[in-house]
Amino acid sequence: MYIPVDDGRWVNADFERLARVIKDYDENLELRWIPPDKRTRNDKKPYVIVDIRLNEVVLYASELDTPEDILARLFIADNEKGNVLSKIDAYNNAIKAMKMKEWLDEREDMRDQANFLFSSPLNTIKFNGKKLDHLRRPIL
Repeated sequence: MYIPVDDGRWVNADFERLARVIKDYDENLELRWIPPDKRTRNDKKPYVIVDIRLNEVVLYASELDTPEDILARLFIADNEKGNVLSKIDAYNNAIKAMKMKEWLDEREDMRDQANFLFSSPLNTIKFNGKKLDHLRRPIL
């Protein structure tokens, strides 16, 4: 799924979620996308995580990196001299963090739908392809 952004482009929802997870992890870090015409590195990697306090790049990521891979690399960068087990734990924690954020997004959508139903006047409404009466019972 892709979502629109302010400049008229479309962003993958997984990377938008990754940006929010990174912000939750450290409010001074920010995931950015580099447009093709602005990429200066030889490898032309489109994603960059920036420390906004220092305006320094923390890491670059390619289009082939999954959001979980990028998040795991960020976790590993915090303890670069760590052992293999800490790297595996970091990757597993990255997967859990992404799934948790997706779960929270789904719950927020469900809450919005429930609020819509509760705020509707007592009459028939159409919701999820079903017509409901004033007591929110399906009408056949």
